Order: sequence, then structure tokens, then C-alpha cells
Amino acid sequence: MIDENAFGLLISYLSLEDDEYGSEREDFVARHATFTELVRGRLRDQPPGSTARALELGHAHYVEVVEGEHAADLIVWLRETRALLNEQGFSTAGVLTFGSAWLHADEVAPAVVELGVVRLARASGPSEPFRRALSADTAARGDEDAGVDGWGAGLYLDVTAVEALGRKPKNAPTILRSGGAEFFRAGA
Repeated sequence: MIDENAFGLLISYLSLEDDEYGSEREDFVARHATFTELVRGRLRDQPPGSTARALELGHAHYVEVVEGEHAADLIVWLRETRALLNEQGFSTAGVLTFGSAWLHADEVAPAVVELGVVRLARASGPSEPFRRALSADTAARGDEDAGVDGWGAGLYLDVTAVEALGRKPKNAPTILRSGGAEFFRAGA
């Protein structure tokens, strides 16, 4: 395995359960398919990097781009993707993260390992950007039963990712913490 610094981009469908429970089966299936196709279309037509790797997670799409190989302004890419989804009424969280990612040098596709009757799909090596993105996704959702408000829909930037891009916020942002990482909200 090879250790590389990478950016992670997560586009999370925050209203997934509300849409599921509040619609008929066929309507929900079509709505989820629309979400999936809109994100896939962005990845196909305007990839955020020349060697971007993406995962569909059901409730979200995660994209990882090795540092220096991003073809687009990653913050703008997330903003535009969220705007496209917002036009269709999707409540989303977009998250940009950064950190160490271990790549399987000999693999070009996810590996499937047969473990008896269990088929295990290995989609990633250890990835700090992926872990951070999932932490932010959880924080955006909150926990209604525990009385914990979520961050809500928005664009969330990992302080480390912004620094790695050589940028600084215009004003001192309110820091949001989750999973050992610091984020700030850069738009609704």
C-alpha cells in the first residue's frame, strides 16, 4: 500500500429517510434514482480530479482525489453539485476533507473477497479523509432522539482541507468539531 495525501468530497442526501417514509415506494425509488443520476452525471461530465475514485454509499456519494491531481476547484465543485441537487429539492450536506489515504498500488478496482457465503467488497484502504467525511455527515444529521441538533444542510469545509488548498476563510469562522476534526460552514 502507498500513503498519499488526498482530498475527500462527500455529498450526503440528508432528507433520505423523510423522503422514504413520506412517499410511496415507486416515488421514493424514482427520487433516489434521480439523486444518484445527478451525482453520477457530475462525476462523469465534470470530474473533480484526473484520478478521482468514487463510492456510492446509498445515502451519499464519496469521492477521493489525491493531492495535486484535482482538476477543479474542489469547493466550487461541491457548491455546484449541491446547487444542482437543491434545484431538484434535495436537502444535502457537502463535505470537503483532507488527510492521509492508503492506496492499494496493485488495484484498479474495488476487490471482492469471498468469505464463505459472505461477499466482502473492499472499496478503500485506510482513509483519514473518508473517516472525517463520515463524521461530518453524522454531525450534520444530529440525533433527534438524544436531543442533539445536527448541523443541517450546508457546505462544510475541514480546516485542514482549506489549509491544504492554500486558502483562508475571509472571516474567523465558527468551528464545528466532529470525530477529531474541525470544520466550518461555508454556505447553506
